[in-house]
This record gives sequence, structure tokens and C-alpha cells, in this order.
Amino acid sequence: MLYKKILVAVDGSEGSFDALRNGIEIARNSGAELTLLYAMNKSVQPAYSSVYPVGMTDPASVREEVKEAQVSEERFGEEILNKAQNRVDPDIKTTTALLHGNPPATICAYAEKNNIDLIVIGNRGHSGLKKLFLGSVSQKVVSDALQPVLVAK
Repeated sequence: MLYKKILVAVDGSEGSFDALRNGIEIARNSGAELTLLYAMNKSVQPAYSSVYPVGMTDPASVREEVKEAQVSEERFGEEILNKAQNRVDPDIKTTTALLHGNPPATICAYAEKNNIDLIVIGNRGHSGLKKLFLGSVSQKVVSDALQPVLVAK
């Protein structure tokens, strides 16, 4: 099958950069466009999550901490997308997307909306606990995507 549009989901993990290498190779061989996508959860929490430090029970302070955590996550996403973009051959047409939402649902929805022919994703990302086989995001994308999904190892 000749692919025209390939989506590579990146999160900064080694697995996502394995996926990127695969996506670049397929794009190079098929002449496809690449989309590099970083999906972050809508509600980003500060590191301490629901356990508030002493003096941080004021709702305004908590909102400010949540906002700072979100800005930090967005910066991280932009850095990851820049690193990924710098690894792509300049002759491959590449776009980037930094999106908010549940990562598996966001990846699948973006792929559907933008007529993506192939999703490439790493087998494990930054999900905290390592999964036995597939990471939770890649497993959900494989399950829910309407397009073919390549899981890079």
C-alpha cells in the first residue's frame, strides 16, 4: 500500500523516537507527508496532584499551580515536537500538532479528521508504570483507530 499521509505520535520517550524513525523511513520510501503529533491530557495537574502542600488550600493558588503545570507541559510538548522535526529529512513534507485531550482518543480523532493513512506509535511511552506488552496509549490506539497502526519496538 502506498501511504500519502502518515501520523507519528511522539511523547519524548525512546519508543516514540523509534516510531519516528519508522515513520520517516516509510515516508521517504512512499513520498508521504508526515504529521508529528504530541497529545497531552486536558487537565494537567501539578506534581503534588491532589495532596496540597501546607498553605496551598486557597483555590486561587491551586488554579495558578494547575495553569503553571499546563504551561510547563505545553513547553515540553513543543520541545519534543522540535526535536522530532529536526530528525526528519528536509525533503519530507512535515507538519506538527500539539493537541489537548485524552492521548489515544486525540490521536485517533486527528487521524480520522485529517485522512491519515497510517498511524505510527511507540510501544511504550511516558505512562509511568511500564506495561507488560504494549503501553496503554498504543494499545488503545491499536484498538480504536480506523487506520492501520504500526507499533514500533
